[in-house]
Amino acid sequence: MSRTNEHKALYPVLAVVFLSMLVIMFLFELTKQVLNPAISIWTSHAITIVVTSIMAVIIVYFPLRSSYREQQKTKEALRLQKEAEENLRTSEMQYRSFVESVEDSIYTVDCDTRYLLINARHLARRGLSPQAYVGKKYEDFHSPAETRVFEEEIKKVIATTGPVQDEYEQDGRYFLRKLNPVIDPVKNEVVAVTVISADITGQKRAERNLATINRKLTLMNDITSHDMLNQLTAVHSLLSLAGEQSAEPLTKKYLFKSESAIDTIHAQILFSRDYQTIGVGSPQWQNISRTIQQAVTQLKIPSVTLDETCNDLEIYADPLFEKVFYNILENAVRYAGQDPEIRFSAQEEPGRLLLIYEDNGPGVTEENKEKIFMRGFGKNTGLGLFLLREILAMTGISIRENGTAGKGCRFEIAVPRGAYRHR
Repeated sequence: MSRTNEHKALYPVLAVVFLSMLVIMFLFELTKQVLNPAISIWTSHAITIVVTSIMAVIIVYFPLRSSYREQQKTKEALRLQKEAEENLRTSEMQYRSFVESVEDSIYTVDCDTRYLLINARHLARRGLSPQAYVGKKYEDFHSPAETRVFEEEIKKVIATTGPVQDEYEQDGRYFLRKLNPVIDPVKNEVVAVTVISADITGQKRAERNLATINRKLTLMNDITSHDMLNQLTAVHSLLSLAGEQSAEPLTKKYLFKSESAIDTIHAQILFSRDYQTIGVGSPQWQNISRTIQQAVTQLKIPSVTLDETCNDLEIYADPLFEKVFYNILENAVRYAGQDPEIRFSAQEEPGRLLLIYEDNGPGVTEENKEKIFMRGFGKNTGLGLFLLREILAMTGISIRENGTAGKGCRFEIAVPRGAYRHR
């Protein structure tokens, strides 16, 4: 408020005070004359001036004090408003600078997909001027099919009040689109959606090339391993026949060792074939009970106890997840006999879930608890437990042996939060 306006605001107050003084002076003079006609004029005027001055001070002080306080409040409110406007301008400039400096397309639409803000990158990509988007909707620049997909994504954002992500193809190029809600802090509802669209064409092409290379390598390895296994089977049969027909004990001994070496090579080739497929397929949700039962069926184990905590449990793991249980159960059959007592259970802990395997075998000594997962350790090929740890590690799952030697094995498979669920 300017000083001129401040002075103008005081004029009505001063006018009221002036008129009030005149009325008070008149009434006071009249009262003195009635009560004491003999009083002198100068005495009367002196008394009137003193009394009216006191009254004037009282009358003027409170309105002026109230007016002053109101003026101070107004000044403070204006100062805060200007400060807020300046902060808003600075924030807007910083936001605009960020939006315009990135290589991704960024734009904001309302709940009806009408454009509110568009950065220069998106305008350049579409080959349009800023004026061309004013008041326009998404459907004005995209096909009906693209519009339907976009509107569905907007509905998801509004319904969940959370971000949504998808990929789409346009003019032979691929884009990753992230839709983030703009929420009104007062009403706590989505009022607009900010879209960030990144060009991932190079990444997609690299993924395709990598997939093609992987397919070729897998095919070559499959053919090679298949042919090698056939040849090893033939050699194994010939060595067996030679051993049967040989009467020389030393020769039979060497032939038997050769057969054993061929069995080891055979197992290593099978391991290599399995190992090359780890991580090739996308991880997926797998039902624990069903996966364990499939491994049990293959090994023809009479009975395996599954605790009720495993009934509706699913784990997000590599497609080779079944081999984890197959290898564990195979070890149980090898060391605990053909009719082992096996039990699976699950328990939740802070930030993770433990899937627990227990049997009645001889167990693992303290010094070998970590060694059993090393490649080459063990009486056989030493590849089974190494392989299963690699399979689990693909989705951040770990495994350890935590049993007591002489009382059976206890494998604890630790699944991080987000990689398990109950269905």
